[in-house]
Amino acid sequence: MNDRHFLHTALKVHARVLLLSCVTLFLLLATGCHTDPNAKRQKFLEKGNHEFDQRQYSAALIYYGRALQVDPHFAEAHYKLAQTQLKLNNWGPAYLELQRTVELQPENWQAQLELGQLQLAGGKREEAKKTALMILGANAQNADAKILLASAETALGNLPEALRNAQEAVALAPNRATAYLNLGQIQLRNGNTAEAEASLKKAESLDSQSIVPYVTLGAYYERSKRWPEAEREFQAAIQAVPTDPVPRAGLARLYFAQGKVPEAEQVLTDAKNQLSSNPLAYRMLGDSYLTRGLTDKAVTEFGALSAKYHDDLSVRKTYIQLLILNNRLDEATQLDEQILKKSPHDAEALVLRGQIQLRRHNLADAISTLQGALKDSLENATGHYQLGLAFAENGNIAQAETEWREAVRIRPAFHEAWLSLAASAAQRADWRTLEELSDQLKKNAPNVAEGYLYHATARLNQGDATSAEADLIHLQQIAPLSPLYYVKMGELRLVQHRQAESESFFRQALTHDPDSLEAIRGIVQIDLLKNKTVEALKFVHEQTVRSPNSPGLFLLQAELQWHAKQQQQAEESLSRVLDLDSKSTAAYALRAQIQIAQGQTEKAIATYQRAIELAPLDIRLQMALGGLYETLGNWQDAQSTYQKLLAIQPENALASNNLAYLMLEHGGSPTVALTLAQTARKGLPNLPNSADTLGWAYYYNGAFSAAAPLFEEAAKKVPNNQSYHYHLGLTYEKLGDSTRARAELEKVISISPNSALASKAHEVLTDLKGS
Repeated sequence: MNDRHFLHTALKVHARVLLLSCVTLFLLLATGCHTDPNAKRQKFLEKGNHEFDQRQYSAALIYYGRALQVDPHFAEAHYKLAQTQLKLNNWGPAYLELQRTVELQPENWQAQLELGQLQLAGGKREEAKKTALMILGANAQNADAKILLASAETALGNLPEALRNAQEAVALAPNRATAYLNLGQIQLRNGNTAEAEASLKKAESLDSQSIVPYVTLGAYYERSKRWPEAEREFQAAIQAVPTDPVPRAGLARLYFAQGKVPEAEQVLTDAKNQLSSNPLAYRMLGDSYLTRGLTDKAVTEFGALSAKYHDDLSVRKTYIQLLILNNRLDEATQLDEQILKKSPHDAEALVLRGQIQLRRHNLADAISTLQGALKDSLENATGHYQLGLAFAENGNIAQAETEWREAVRIRPAFHEAWLSLAASAAQRADWRTLEELSDQLKKNAPNVAEGYLYHATARLNQGDATSAEADLIHLQQIAPLSPLYYVKMGELRLVQHRQAESESFFRQALTHDPDSLEAIRGIVQIDLLKNKTVEALKFVHEQTVRSPNSPGLFLLQAELQWHAKQQQQAEESLSRVLDLDSKSTAAYALRAQIQIAQGQTEKAIATYQRAIELAPLDIRLQMALGGLYETLGNWQDAQSTYQKLLAIQPENALASNNLAYLMLEHGGSPTVALTLAQTARKGLPNLPNSADTLGWAYYYNGAFSAAAPLFEEAAKKVPNNQSYHYHLGLTYEKLGDSTRARAELEKVISISPNSALASKAHEVLTDLKGS
């Protein structure tokens, strides 16, 4: 090897050694960098900030999350994560991140302020007030905290304090539009309309690019029916920020309020087309169809949106919900399962699956699915509401009400849940609870007519007709074109025995809706009270001539004919009902009653069975059939019928009571009968019959001391009931109280000396004398 070649080789080797050393040094430096948590978390924070500045919020979330993986106590990353969640309108996660931020940095006043604003938006008014006062304790000149305090006081109803704080905020920040906006809004709430208008105009002049003053002033003009001025404000807001859908929504609402439906829908269509990347904008037209009850149009609109915006799960879920409401369950299932295939734990999609199962009456599956959804999403109000519906259909009213109350706790304006609670209270005639629930309904959903209707019902049943009438007048203001006000006023006047006025209201209801069956029934009821059965029949016949395809009218006619002992004509009317509606279980039930009256019990049984085939979950039909079997002495079929009913509705008190008694009388398990009787007593706490059945179950289980007070209660409430006295006499005999036993057994005989129970009482008395 020559020297030159050796030198070249040596240089190459040296170069490789140098290169290797550099690489080693780089790796050592890099390793050192990676092992420094401060540097690593800062690096992720900076990357997150870069993505945040570029409005790439989803990417920013990832980097901030990685920074917190390095250091869970990194307050700055928590705060930036909160700001990112706010940009994405994810209020819940933003709230949690702000809470974590202020735990780590209590003096981060901006984070405290944003936390207070979210507290206020979430209805936590007292917490928002405390947060504002804490900030002001550190800096009394903080105008934003003053604005937050004023807003919190407004939400709490402390308008004088709110107004004072709002005025102080303006003094602290005389060039801030938000201060004047806050003041103007509070002045509006306080009825200072002239001052409010001036404040809102000042806010506009200070920030012409903010839509809020325009929209607030436009809404005020709209409420005052100053239509041209309201339109001018909304148009100005659209011009100021063309990409914001809020003023467009306000303009559309304004047109709807004036009855300009084509103009309103055009505004919403333009928003959908011109702001096609904004979910709030492109779904406004569909939402307006929903609000106006135009379900068919809503289905079409959201179907098109779902096809166009594949990744918008909110639109997809709304479409699924609409399909469920329209009983297009196969389509709804297919779309919902697509979501769950990608996200098996998506709580909203699971709730939709539960709704579909509920619609298909798969109650066990529905309850299981909804409970599973709520495990991962405890604050899902819709999930609690639907689970309540499933429990209710399954006969477990107590659990249903628990779920509905949880739904309204989470979402106080959830009027469907309030309505379910109110309907449950009305069904059990709990008027005080109904009044409390309807008060909440009026407070949280003031535009829902049923709140006033339920409140009127509660007050009327507690003897306060004046309050009931005031509620109905408010009902008319909410729904002036509805016949409901006139129908309910007719019913009220009927209760007050003011029949002429009652009839007048019912006839006014018919001018608003000639097909109002409630109004027609009201007029018929008045005729019956006057013993004018012929006139009632004539009136209903005239209605059937006018509306020959109304099964409800022919059913009413059949009921009247049955009342008038026109059995043949009633049968003919029922045949007409079933021609028009072959699934009318009410018609079958009435036909069964007629057949029973005619002694055709086998036909009546077949008629009830046919009705049950059509409505297998209608427990009223099962109860009627079970009662008929009992009347005929067919206790085996009665027992079987009640068992089927309880398979549908396990907590049904009346069926539990009847089945328990049958089991006790015919050699059934006393333990099972006791459980059933306890269920019955819980559901029917004031019914003497349930007291007697539970007492009888205790008697058969040897608990004589527990049985006696129940029999005593039943006998006191119904003094001439032989069974109650007989059972009480037997119980006293078991307790060794022969004097009271004799008294009760002699009472049995005195009530009906020739009855079978009297004969049994004689036998027991004979044994007592012998002993």
